[in-house]
Amino acid sequence: MKNEIKSGAILGYLNIFATIIVTLVYTPIMLNLVGKSEYGLYSLVSSITMYLSVLDMGFGNAMIRFSSKSQAKGEDDSKINGMFLLLYIIIGIVAFIIGIIMVINVDAIFSASLTKSELNKAKLLMFIMVLNIALTFPLSTFTSYAMAHEKFKFLKLLALLKTIATPVFTLPLLMIGYKSVAMVLVTVLVSLSINVMIMIYSLLKLRMKIDFKLKSFDTGLFKEISVYSFYIFLNLIVDQIYRNTDQVILGAVSGTIVVTIYSLASQINQMNTLFSTAISGLFLPKITKTLETKDADKKLSNIFIKVSRLQIYVLLLFLTGFIIFGNTFITLWVGKDYIDVYYIVLLLITPSIVPLTQNICISIIQAKNKHKFRSIVYIFVAVLNIIVSIPLAKMWGGIGAAIGTALATILGQIIVMNIYYYKVINIDIPTYWKNFTKILLPILIVSIILKYLIANITLGWIKLFIFACIYGIIYLIYIYLLLDKDEKKYINGIINNIEQINYPKYEVIFVNDGSTDNTFTLLNSFKKDNYI
Repeated sequence: MKNEIKSGAILGYLNIFATIIVTLVYTPIMLNLVGKSEYGLYSLVSSITMYLSVLDMGFGNAMIRFSSKSQAKGEDDSKINGMFLLLYIIIGIVAFIIGIIMVINVDAIFSASLTKSELNKAKLLMFIMVLNIALTFPLSTFTSYAMAHEKFKFLKLLALLKTIATPVFTLPLLMIGYKSVAMVLVTVLVSLSINVMIMIYSLLKLRMKIDFKLKSFDTGLFKEISVYSFYIFLNLIVDQIYRNTDQVILGAVSGTIVVTIYSLASQINQMNTLFSTAISGLFLPKITKTLETKDADKKLSNIFIKVSRLQIYVLLLFLTGFIIFGNTFITLWVGKDYIDVYYIVLLLITPSIVPLTQNICISIIQAKNKHKFRSIVYIFVAVLNIIVSIPLAKMWGGIGAAIGTALATILGQIIVMNIYYYKVINIDIPTYWKNFTKILLPILIVSIILKYLIANITLGWIKLFIFACIYGIIYLIYIYLLLDKDEKKYINGIINNIEQINYPKYEVIFVNDGSTDNTFTLLNSFKKDNYI
């Protein structure tokens, strides 16, 4: 199992880098083939239909948790499997009904900003996506079962294959003239094929048993599962609002071209998020153990300070590098017409650095069972984001929507949550800010100076790469001078773990890639206890 976990973790990181590479290479080619308006329509419909994913209500995580507990006790889990499969069949039916209502009302929502042909195509795209989501819900039961059985190698291998396969199958269709409909069909067919394969794998390979009788439905267990899932459900809602609402607002008030610009900015913002979450997820086992020791709050603060420093190092490289080279990169990547992407990205990633470098606090408050306040705050902040973004989007398009999101982030995720972490959870927030400003200010000043020094230099891809590497080396030297003894020990530990991995021969079994939370489940199992 140790080799399974390590190999799965490495595959998870490979998938992160594959996602970035595919995004950078595939996006400009695809955008050139389908056009601004068509891609904007595709992004808009995707954003709307993704709201249906909140109907999962946290049951996916709950199934992993309760199925794992059942296995640990050596109990028969057929009733649990049957209960979740029944729940997801019902959820799938509900999702399909709600989705059809959404399809019918496309005209009423977007008639002011979309043409008649765009409205008709939007209905077709939405119907296909809704059907996919409705079928995916019951099939996701088998994904959760495989996760509970810790089949990490196969899950992460499939995630990597899926990342590569989707553009490989889509590009030939785009090149012969098919557009957004082809993109959706390929994505749906790949997704459903994978889900069917994991179902077969779970039933045959893992010998999954399902008690599907209504009389076996355990109402007491269902209540326990519902309580556990509720606040995860709230977080799902907030996540969908932050990820998709700006694009829906822009689709309603500004049209598909503005949606395209914002969608490209969101992709870059997502890359920034990936680098942060790849670090914080490793420390949940240590946090859980620390709660059972003396002076737990002090020790948790120490963990928080150490992990947040590592995240600051990584994310400030992304931010300052984008400040210097971002406008050149956007121009080379997708063209001068999309330069607004540069400003939207800066508005999104600058304030998000604070919550992203503090996201280990999420594990701390969950371990302390004090995550209710955060969920409620994020709900209010998400609603505020919508209220503020609508008028700003009408005035300034994508930049206005990004300003609304930035203001909501500053108010809720930074000001309110930092007070809560400090006053209630007893985390040493003042030391965090001392570290943050000490690291940020010198490198931020240098990056702004460098930006203006190269402003009049014409950079192609090769020169951009060379200049970025030079800056990266300067940044790493600067960071190395700031590293303390524990940080150097931790980094050396990561390198040693990678070097010592014995890569197994893979039996290619196709399973679902799972959700972001499932990725955290994998990373949480990959121990680095020697750091603290």
